[in-house]
Amino acid sequence: MAYAGQNPSNYRPYLPDQPRRTLVWWLVLGILAGVVAVVYVTSVSSFHSIIERTNSSYDFVIVGAGTAGSVLASRLTEDSNVKVLLLEAGGEETRDPNLHVPLLSSLQKNPDFEWMYYTVPQKYVAMGMNDRTLRIQRGRALGGTSILNNMLYLRGGRRRYEEWENDGCKGWGFKEVIPYFLKSEDNEAEQFKPSAYHAARGPLMVTPVSSPHPTLDDAFRQAANQLGYKDMDCNGKESIGYCQVQATTKKGVRMSTSNAFLRPALSRPNLHVAPFAHVTKVLISNGKAVGVEFLRNGRREIAGATQEVILSAGPVATPQILILSGVGPEDMLSDLKVTPQSVLPVGENLYDGLMVPFRVYINESYTITPARSTSVISRMKYKVSGAGYLPMPSGIFGHVLASTEEGGELPDIAISGMATLPEAWEGLDWNLKESILNDLSENKDNYQEGIMLMVQLLTPASIGRITLKSTNPFEHPTIDPHYLEDPADMKALVKGMKLAFKLSRTKAFKRLEPKLPKRVLTKCAKHKSYTDQYYECLIRYLAISSETVGGTCKMGDISDNSTVVDPQLRVKGVNQLRVVDASILPTPLSGATYAPVVMVAEKAADIIKKTYQKRHKRRPS
Repeated sequence: MAYAGQNPSNYRPYLPDQPRRTLVWWLVLGILAGVVAVVYVTSVSSFHSIIERTNSSYDFVIVGAGTAGSVLASRLTEDSNVKVLLLEAGGEETRDPNLHVPLLSSLQKNPDFEWMYYTVPQKYVAMGMNDRTLRIQRGRALGGTSILNNMLYLRGGRRRYEEWENDGCKGWGFKEVIPYFLKSEDNEAEQFKPSAYHAARGPLMVTPVSSPHPTLDDAFRQAANQLGYKDMDCNGKESIGYCQVQATTKKGVRMSTSNAFLRPALSRPNLHVAPFAHVTKVLISNGKAVGVEFLRNGRREIAGATQEVILSAGPVATPQILILSGVGPEDMLSDLKVTPQSVLPVGENLYDGLMVPFRVYINESYTITPARSTSVISRMKYKVSGAGYLPMPSGIFGHVLASTEEGGELPDIAISGMATLPEAWEGLDWNLKESILNDLSENKDNYQEGIMLMVQLLTPASIGRITLKSTNPFEHPTIDPHYLEDPADMKALVKGMKLAFKLSRTKAFKRLEPKLPKRVLTKCAKHKSYTDQYYECLIRYLAISSETVGGTCKMGDISDNSTVVDPQLRVKGVNQLRVVDASILPTPLSGATYAPVVMVAEKAADIIKKTYQKRHKRRPS
């Protein structure tokens, strides 16, 4: 009821002044309390390890957040009492969504996320490359090379690890390493689990990969069978035969070690991750690693390590950091005027395999091209079901693992089927000269469709070296793999090319109406097509790095003068300093290095944990 002369629309019930103020205060306090609660819960539940400022000291400082470093950081921080700093020269891999799409990330060069290393001009190979140099792909971001590689899950045969142990790597035989492969693996292929060779509970998903065209897979598999290569599991008991691709993908998404290990650990308060931190050297005092020096945002910073410094910067950058820190060959340290801390063969024993494309034109529209793979339909298939071209790592759909030795039990050659052609992707960023690209496109008008049989040398005998030109930490090291210096490597590759030819001539391949180029390269026209001399010419012009670089900080017996780290991965002559990455692998394995490096990091984490717990007399966490 309104008072006389009062507008009913302006009527408000009467409240005494004191109760009204009290109500307002209660409302304000309630809102403030809610805000404080939200802030508190958010701060507790969404702590993020990627930081702007580092502390002055940590228990462990890991250099390199790549394939090995991401695994180490995740495993060491499982103990909440251990404080870890992870330093990475690059940034976050999430800046480019295409890095998580297997086909796009493995077929395209992305200079924002890699070091852009190239070899020095090679004497026996790279004749078709600009400056006679080969590209060495190494990742520079969280996840390292695991955000760029072919994602192939290949461990290498049992015998290779037995050879390691016999040569002084005590504790690295197959029985000792297989538990660490299983610890990380989550293999979703029903035919592989459970078994003595596979597991299904680890953080790294492993998925069988097929071509979108079953006819292509069947033709390659049956061709291999017809030449005597039986179906097998590449990571099982047998080492010679045909196998379906196993790749580190999950529902069509790349599973880098950043995805699988590091990002799930970023909520841990005892882990600090510093991107864009370029480590310049390890600080060594009285024969002990006490920290690292790094540059970040234009500032020189130092992070101390009370327990250990662990180098996981990869087979190129780790030797560079060691040499800049005074750990390396005596002659190099002298030339660079770096004070020696420990004289060791750092940078020696460099090995890397080669791959050569064997092109086959076919009668079906199976070739993966940029237009087909990025079409609206292709992208829709990928988004809806993770199917189509985009989930395929480099377009690879199968492997033949073979020995070029009569009765050989270990493979030294792999032939992988790839549903693409180099000319479709403008040379696949192989650093090819324009004249060579023009040659490769010679038959493009007549044959639009085709595949490659990539012939890969698994166990190169040629050994090279990494050296430094200066003490400038931003100048790339000199990388000289001495490709094909040992004649055995050319001999094996020629036999591999001949095997690829035989595969293309089988009855199984006839359904694709295969046609081989009459002349692949003008430079090789003086040789009769598909003879040993012709193959050798193609190899010298077209061979590329297989991205299996390793060995530059060789692991082995401490008394062996060719080794840099002992079987505990400790750098000889320097306390509290370890190396955990592909550089410690003493000899090549029969396959890619991704799975073995994850294994090395898993095993190293346990070694380090036991050392730490013993040092502090603590029970295992």
